[in-house]
Amino acid sequence: LAVKIFSPVFAFAAPPADQKAENETCLDLLDKFEKAFLSNGKKFVAGNSISIAEYKAVPLLYACMQPSVEKKTGFKMPARFVKYVEDARKEMKNAAFMENAGGYSIKEYAASKA
Repeated sequence: LAVKIFSPVFAFAAPPADQKAENETCLDLLDKFEKAFLSNGKKFVAGNSISIAEYKAVPLLYACMQPSVEKKTGFKMPARFVKYVEDARKEMKNAAFMENAGGYSIKEYAASKA
């Protein structure tokens, strides 16, 4: 997700030759992730409590959810992952860094690339 979806928008990598195909590949990977880790009513990877997995995945997913990323790539985060990110951010005591960091948060940086 990082290399093919938000990294080109953030100017961390060159855009893929076929963004639409990469979007489909990422959606397929998210579907597999959901089936493997978020099925059977599980809220998070390890169940109903956040784990280190959320601290790894959520910032990357959150970056992919930013309006500037969707606008430039056409990638739309599936609703299940929007909910997953929202739920995890509510549980993370330090989630504010994703939204507000003096212009350097994920949200602020993505907005600067709009």
